[in-house]
Amino acid sequence: VLLLVDRRNDPVTPLLNQWTYQAMLHELLGVDNNLINMSKVPNVPPELEMIVMSTIQDPFFEENALANFGDLGSSIQHYVAEYQKQTKNTAMIDSIEQMQRFVDQYPEFRRLSGNVSKHVAVVSELSRLVNVNGLLEASQLEQEIVCSDSQQEHFKAVVDMLRGEDITNMERLRLVLLYALKYENDHSISDLRRLLRDRGLADEQIALIDQLLRYAGQSVRSVDLFQNKSFVSRTKAAITRQVQGVENVYTQHRSHLMTVADNLMKGRLKESSYPFLDSGGYHRSSGAAGREQRVPRAVIFVVGGATYEEARDIAELNRVAEGGRSVVLGGTTIHNSMSFLTDVAQLSMRTGQE
Repeated sequence: VLLLVDRRNDPVTPLLNQWTYQAMLHELLGVDNNLINMSKVPNVPPELEMIVMSTIQDPFFEENALANFGDLGSSIQHYVAEYQKQTKNTAMIDSIEQMQRFVDQYPEFRRLSGNVSKHVAVVSELSRLVNVNGLLEASQLEQEIVCSDSQQEHFKAVVDMLRGEDITNMERLRLVLLYALKYENDHSISDLRRLLRDRGLADEQIALIDQLLRYAGQSVRSVDLFQNKSFVSRTKAAITRQVQGVENVYTQHRSHLMTVADNLMKGRLKESSYPFLDSGGYHRSSGAAGREQRVPRAVIFVVGGATYEEARDIAELNRVAEGGRSVVLGGTTIHNSMSFLTDVAQLSMRTGQE
């Protein structure tokens, strides 16, 4: 089965901060054909100014590409410890900062084990960017906005975050964009626009709010994106938020594509939302008999670009799939938040709407 999906049905996923290794690399550093430009990273050694991150060539990256940031620190600490054991080095390393100092103090470490030092440098830079940009604080509120339904509380929290000094203007804009998508018709969006202007954001940046709503607002989307208003969903979200740890607090969101893919493989996609050409391989659900019809293999192609969060969700579905069933994800590009907003702005310019 080949399923074509429109990016406009889920503008939320490309806007969220990411907390798995591969997705963080693309969001914070940018990945282009497996290449990462580290030349602007403070004090980076010359041999690490341009690095390759490939799951095919790099066993550590293959194993940890989908690892959350909390577990990644432990994995790389173990990685360094294994190398220390091999070289009989006894330096104490208990944090990302100590790992980076270890690499800086032992130049022979970089020469003898380039792959280890590469990941130490990258994770150290990711950690620095998380702290400098206030991403923990911003991301937790992002997840609250998209995964729960409490407009008044969300508005107050966004206002407090916009007025505070913990986050950057990019994070302020991101929060308002997510709030506008969630509460599109609420008059409070105008108040948030004024606050963004007070914080020094340019008019063209603030204009992204209206551009995004024209591109993927309620009137454009063919699906109910925020399906989290039932009692069961709210209860589940509340329980999840009470569990400590990056994996639970900062990665509550699951992409809409994950639900689509799951329903596709179970033969439960609604024909009214996903019309199809029946070539004998897929049958929509029709009562109990229809629910038993399962798709063995599928290709889902996102017109307008996929994301690494969606790739993670598809990988999770494939991991638990039975009977050799699998989904392959494709797209016109792999988005991070900046590339997605650039597309939104460019599309608005092409249609003559500012």
